[in-house]
Amino acid sequence: MEASSLFPTSVVGSMPRPEWLIEAIENFEHRKLPKKLMDEYYDDATKLVIKEQESTGVDEISDGEQRRFSFLAFVAEHLPSFRLTPVRELMNPEARKYARQMKLPLDIISNPVIVDRVKRTAPLAVEELEFTKMYTSKPVKVPIIGPFTLLINSWNRKKSGRVYGDPEDCFSDLTTMLREEIIALKAAGASFVQLDEPAIGNFVDYRYTRWLLALNQWRLENVEELHSIASELINRTVKGVSGVKLGVHICRGNWPADEAHLSHGGYESMINEILEMKVDQLVLEYATKRAGSFEVFKKYPWQGEIGLGVIDVKNPKVEKPEEIVERVERALKTFDREKITLVPDCGFSSGRPWPVVTRPIALQKLRAQTEAAKELRNKYS
Repeated sequence: MEASSLFPTSVVGSMPRPEWLIEAIENFEHRKLPKKLMDEYYDDATKLVIKEQESTGVDEISDGEQRRFSFLAFVAEHLPSFRLTPVRELMNPEARKYARQMKLPLDIISNPVIVDRVKRTAPLAVEELEFTKMYTSKPVKVPIIGPFTLLINSWNRKKSGRVYGDPEDCFSDLTTMLREEIIALKAAGASFVQLDEPAIGNFVDYRYTRWLLALNQWRLENVEELHSIASELINRTVKGVSGVKLGVHICRGNWPADEAHLSHGGYESMINEILEMKVDQLVLEYATKRAGSFEVFKKYPWQGEIGLGVIDVKNPKVEKPEEIVERVERALKTFDREKITLVPDCGFSSGRPWPVVTRPIALQKLRAQTEAAKELRNKYS
């Protein structure tokens, strides 16, 4: 493999929004700004974040998710099958108990709840991709919500039950909708389509999972039933798709909360589902200590590519390139160097209201990632 293709660098998706964009959105929501002008703000913010990413030297970029309310909620912004619903409207005593235990920021969480038959009546991210490609010659990654995370957040017995009596009744419609979007993204020139799946990452301790089950009134005899559902939905979604790289990002939590309230533990508890996924790349968090060690992949090797998390997005301390090199070299004892892409652990702002670090720090971290990749290429070419 040529040196230039070793240790490529990428992003996971979101970048912090400029303050002037947040202010414009608030004005628009209060009807103080016309839609035409709001669209110009979105365009300008996206062009800015494209150039900022390019300035760090990262090899593959995204549009920074500047137009999305969150990595999950944006589905409801495009499809009438879903209604963006503040979770406070869905709460019940059992869900409230779990929310208190985890200190969830309920005031800023809204879920796309299914309210009609799930259909792709409009693109989800194709227009984002087309706009981004107008302003960069670099490969563009497009993150979209994964089918399992979308399902467990969006099927609510009270709100969705009249359309789909049980969650499994919408498996086919939901995966078809996402597969159609992936095919359209491929046709529009995406280099990588990433399915974001924090709901799988929550299998380490089930705290957030149990909150969602209580919130949406799912009826399960055993929460572990969800494991096989997760891999089944992903494989249904990607079945028959070729010609574009496909990956799954197993997120480990990106709330602006103390780390103690986020999931802790390695990938051991979800390894069976991981190995069953028919995708090209796993995007895994490893910079955070909450993600455990590489040991499970020594025992149960993954044959595909690895998007290796080397930047801790929740820590404002900027990593030194040599720290990142050390993290990668530990991973080289488990994964082939030809299969590793360097990425941050997660997006820097997976929801509009909760950037986990500032814009300058996010860019400094990406620059450190680029410098580390250069050092690794020089060493291993």
